[in-house]
Amino acid sequence: MIRSLAMGGLLLLPAMAQACDVCGIYLGIQPRDRTSSVSMLYRGRLLDGRIVQAPSSLGAPKHGGHGVGAIPLTGDDHYQEFYQVMEFRADLWLSDRVALLASLPFVNNYREVNGYIATDIYGMGDPLLLGRYLVANTKCLTEDDRTVHRVMLGGGVKLPLGASDRMYQDAPVAVDLQPGTGTWDLLGSAEYMVRRGRNGASLTMLGRYNGTNSATYQLGQGLSTTAEAFRRWDLGDQVVFMPSLGLYSELSGMDVEGGKTVQGTGSSTLFAHAGSRVWWRKWMLSATFQQVLATEHGDLLVPNRLRCIAGVTYNLVRD
Repeated sequence: MIRSLAMGGLLLLPAMAQACDVCGIYLGIQPRDRTSSVSMLYRGRLLDGRIVQAPSSLGAPKHGGHGVGAIPLTGDDHYQEFYQVMEFRADLWLSDRVALLASLPFVNNYREVNGYIATDIYGMGDPLLLGRYLVANTKCLTEDDRTVHRVMLGGGVKLPLGASDRMYQDAPVAVDLQPGTGTWDLLGSAEYMVRRGRNGASLTMLGRYNGTNSATYQLGQGLSTTAEAFRRWDLGDQVVFMPSLGLYSELSGMDVEGGKTVQGTGSSTLFAHAGSRVWWRKWMLSATFQQVLATEHGDLLVPNRLRCIAGVTYNLVRD
């Protein structure tokens, strides 16, 4: 099993991801502005750390007490988790101002406790639709290569089509390790990009409002923000290279079960971000590495360590 690789991204703006990383979204601006594209993306996330609990709570290590089976627990246990997603995506510009992003993920969620495999689940995740509207693009106002500003706002929904009741070795799988969440979730996005010549910067925010599943469990609401600086180099007539550096943060509220807050959940994490993108004709290759700089999390959550992202995109451009 590939442990730390992850691929995913359309361009400059990493956005939202819950702990399971099923709904990670990357939004971006390509050299051919407002161009539809299709992508095959692969991303992953590593979590690693210890969870300390009183003996009476050993049966409830995470998200309401699901998913360790007969693994021997001591009350000071080492958890390691790997979340991987293969995503098929279409980013379609329906007009000069309106774009629709459709995503279909396939996931592998893995948990190891004290060296024992507790969960290793494969399946289709929840697909999502995100509509985005180009509020402003100053490049449309002039042909001069001066400072250009761009603003986009969006909203969408995640559909509860992935399995959310899977078992592993006859034991229930934790809520956050299921391929799907079993909930209708709302998404909202905001993107800002400024560019002058070959240099630029971007800021994106994406929020997620999670619904409640049939077992009255609601994952914590989420907000992610990415700030990034980039530079473009033209390597000949056909190749464009664009590296980037920045910061990526994730905020997740506390879970709710049966109308009551689940103590020990909720987190905030700050990542360092380094990305690289290369375009050749209609193709784009991307790779991104994100390393945790600081994190605060509930006692029942395994801390984030890193994310790695990569993917291939084909631009639907007429010759």
